[in-house]
Amino acid sequence: MGNRNRSRIFDSWAQRYDDSVACSGDSFPLGGYRRVLEQVVSQAGADMGMSVLDLGVGTGNLAARFASLGCEVWGVDLSRDMLVKARAKLPGIHLVCVDLLDQWPGDLMRRFDRIVSAYVLHEFDLATKMQLLERLASERLAVGGRIVIGDIAFPTGEARKAAHTRWAERWDEEEHYWAADEAITAGARAGLHLTCAQVSHCGAVFVIVPMWR
Repeated sequence: MGNRNRSRIFDSWAQRYDDSVACSGDSFPLGGYRRVLEQVVSQAGADMGMSVLDLGVGTGNLAARFASLGCEVWGVDLSRDMLVKARAKLPGIHLVCVDLLDQWPGDLMRRFDRIVSAYVLHEFDLATKMQLLERLASERLAVGGRIVIGDIAFPTGEARKAAHTRWAERWDEEEHYWAADEAITAGARAGLHLTCAQVSHCGAVFVIVPMWR
């Protein structure tokens, strides 16, 4: 799916996104949404004054948690309408409209103490996920930093296959939901150490640190 089509989809979702996640409860695909966000914050272990980059900031639900800790928060998103919502909630954070896979503008050419994301990277296949994470770890992560990702995920490829059968009518065939065992193996090949904590039946949090530090 092209960048333009993806941005249109998220622009159209912006006005109802917060209502959608608020009503998700434990149902697939956003079951455990609030708990996943809370676990991302917990695993990030960010302190006041740390710089935090939120990938796919959306309407700012995750970014708001880091802003409340006194962090310097940056958020990127390809949807301008999502960013309008985020800016209204969080006028003090830095927001940039850019696709994660495109070349980033100069004001993002810096390193961050923490890089976080929630419910975004399932848009990309496993190889693209790892390429993005490796690039972020080498070019945008400060020494001693970590990447923390909350997303739609399952413990194993077999568990994902079973979930596909269970929720076939709600499964988006154009999305690439995580299987922790596959991601951990692929991460090791890319020089990244991944750990995973399953938070709900379809949501998990990954902590990623580069092996070369």
